[in-house]
Amino acid sequence: MSSASENSTEPWFCDACKNGVTPSCELCPNQDGIFKETDAGRWVHVVCALYVPGVAFGDIDKLRPVTLTEMNYSKYGAKECSFCEDARFARTGVCISCDAGMCRSYFHVTCAQREGLLSEAAAEEDIADPFFAYCKQHADRFDRKWKRKNYLALQSYCKVSLQEREKQLTPEAQARITTRLQQYRAKAELSRNTRPQAWVPREKLPRPLTSSASAIRKLMRKAELMGISTDIFPVDTSDASASMDGRRKHKQPALTADFVNYYLERNMRMIQIQDNISEQKNLKDKLESEQEKLHVEYSKLCEFLEELLNVNGTLRSEGQALWALLGGIVGQKLSTPAILKAPKERKPSKKEGGTPGKSSSLPAILYSCGICKKNQDQHLLVLCDTCKLYYHLGCLEPPLTRMPKKTKNSYWQCSECDQASSDEADIAMETLPDGTKRSRRQIKGPIKFIPQEMSPEPKKQQLRGTNVPDGCEG
Repeated sequence: MSSASENSTEPWFCDACKNGVTPSCELCPNQDGIFKETDAGRWVHVVCALYVPGVAFGDIDKLRPVTLTEMNYSKYGAKECSFCEDARFARTGVCISCDAGMCRSYFHVTCAQREGLLSEAAAEEDIADPFFAYCKQHADRFDRKWKRKNYLALQSYCKVSLQEREKQLTPEAQARITTRLQQYRAKAELSRNTRPQAWVPREKLPRPLTSSASAIRKLMRKAELMGISTDIFPVDTSDASASMDGRRKHKQPALTADFVNYYLERNMRMIQIQDNISEQKNLKDKLESEQEKLHVEYSKLCEFLEELLNVNGTLRSEGQALWALLGGIVGQKLSTPAILKAPKERKPSKKEGGTPGKSSSLPAILYSCGICKKNQDQHLLVLCDTCKLYYHLGCLEPPLTRMPKKTKNSYWQCSECDQASSDEADIAMETLPDGTKRSRRQIKGPIKFIPQEMSPEPKKQQLRGTNVPDGCEG
């Protein structure tokens, strides 16, 4: 049905020769065979289009044009062909699976055709998909050998007959064929320019470059011209499935709407992050300068407060002496007024970083690090529940990346206290009579521990009212 002429002497040309191209199949790496053009200008084998699921035809009678957009693009390079002679092409195109069910054998259609594994349902059988294939394990042995033998015989016959035909052709017949071929190519060029543009889905998924056999051939040719040996690159099939799965999670570079949106959004986010970093850096410098000024003012206020406390203490002592002198003049002990009484010494709280045994008349507002002795970065100071000292997170060894969490039942101690405490020590909190809490170390003795070199001594039973002489056992 591919020729409109009923005369058997009329020259007939396939679609690839009419278009004057040497096509490469998009579904397999093999180059021989009969091709059909797709609606997007690509080429596929007729047998590949018939056996690969998801491939459609615009005209069922002429089997053209072929449509590949209805097929899921994730199938390209997803499986590895088990019959490819060159391992570098094993993951190109689309591989079909064995129709035996639960069989994990995958292969290209033309590779299976070469091995005699393709089958077709009988004409009287009404089946929606009459094309099926089996692997070597599930195919009939004699049927497979017979098909393979016929395939190889047909290939050799076509090559020999083509050479003999070229020898037998006269110059007039060759010129007639060439003229007719030029006419067909002119018609094909006209139809290609006037045909409507193929429909392409907007959300088209990117196709990996390694799944195209023609791209691999061009890259191999380029490597050959550059003097690079392609045999030194091993084919790692173990990570191939992982890379195929990974391409679904990440956007591959392609001229698609998804990748363009991802690229533009990524650039916008990068610009926003850079602006945010610069703003945070400027804010940090500003806060550090303000912190330095506040530290200077804090030091001055501490010195002024210390002077006032000294003056207050001097005036209080002089007032107490004058009050005692007045009591001597009157001849009786006078009650000291509240203003002349010494202030009660209070114990610093845990937040002030003091020890219970020492008193301080000046409450601590800025805490100093126990290692670097500096009071900068107050928000990065952590209190040890054992030694009651503050430490910067970066000054610790090893440094901490975040503040340790403290609850009622869990506490934090520095590395020095952790090394000083034994494995048998357990820190607990006890409540004092005044209501404050403090940490207390509990030492737990060993439970049922007996050294190997010492044996347990037998218990001596003492009898009431009975004297046991020396050397006698009870």
